[in-house]
Amino acid sequence: MKELEVKLNTNSYKIIIEDGLINHLSFYIKEVYQNKKIFIITDDIVKDLYLDKAIKSLENDYDVDYVVVPHGEESKSIETYANVCEALIDKGIKRNNLIIALGGGVIGDLSGFIAATLYRGIPYVGIPTSLLSQMDSSIGGKTGIDFYNKKNILGAFKQPKMVLIDPNTLDTLDKREFNNGMGELIKHGAIGNIDLLNMLKNKPRIDENIIAESLKVKRKVVEADEFDLGDRMKLNFGHTFGHAIELKYHYKHGEAVAIGMLMALRLGIHLGVTDKNCLEEIENIIKLYELPCDYYDYKDYLDDILYDKKNIAGVINFIFLTHLGESIIYKIDEEKLKELK
Repeated sequence: MKELEVKLNTNSYKIIIEDGLINHLSFYIKEVYQNKKIFIITDDIVKDLYLDKAIKSLENDYDVDYVVVPHGEESKSIETYANVCEALIDKGIKRNNLIIALGGGVIGDLSGFIAATLYRGIPYVGIPTSLLSQMDSSIGGKTGIDFYNKKNILGAFKQPKMVLIDPNTLDTLDKREFNNGMGELIKHGAIGNIDLLNMLKNKPRIDENIIAESLKVKRKVVEADEFDLGDRMKLNFGHTFGHAIELKYHYKHGEAVAIGMLMALRLGIHLGVTDKNCLEEIENIIKLYELPCDYYDYKDYLDDILYDKKNIAGVINFIFLTHLGESIIYKIDEEKLKELK
């Protein structure tokens, strides 16, 4: 078992990483929740795999109900958000009840946004079941849904009460979904942990230790910058271009981030910011985990970036590597961006 703590001014919380944790959830939930009613939000795939186990591990201490949504990115929509809120209200949810997000990144983002907005705030606990969500979206407090063909453009910061990670859930992921999560894990090594990046070259089993090592990178930047105004932006490495192609070409998120990292590396090299060796090293690791390395010219996606949520008052904060394991925030204004086309 590994335990990390995210220490924030607004709300500190634990991350517990333990094999088989899903079979004794009450043990941990009792630390952060003393009332009786719990509402689980999950999707139709995770429902068949883990919902019964979760309910069984909670039902001796809690009154548990649930809402199921279709799996996939399409559920991060205003329509699904409204449907789930309506279902929860019909089931009698109150402001002091607990929401549990049981599933991957879509469920985590959707459930967190519901917890942030329904009754102006309901406590929630994240139980991420995919590698992608365990590596990335389950911690840090970013929640959101897609709108106007833009990813996560409607959202709120809402920190969980606790995050419970059971690495055994990775055993039920198909190969593509597992590799999808590796996109974020590789990113963490690239921006802030050269040792982790080197470990990945040997293709180790992704266990409690690797997950904890990866999350230390995210914890460090989240603690320094809870609301994404400074160093936390480094977590967006690969995302600026990745988001531009993810919805357009229907890549999975980690796949799009992998491609986005390569695009950012090429732009960083063009601008003289990034060591040329970074591109080959990162591309080799991406290929090792069978993530896509499809070539997209960054110049063709600069217009999309002008409308990205990272455009703040006409300035785009790009994240570039200087060397492996070292990253910087690099500001480019709209006029300079247009000159790069």
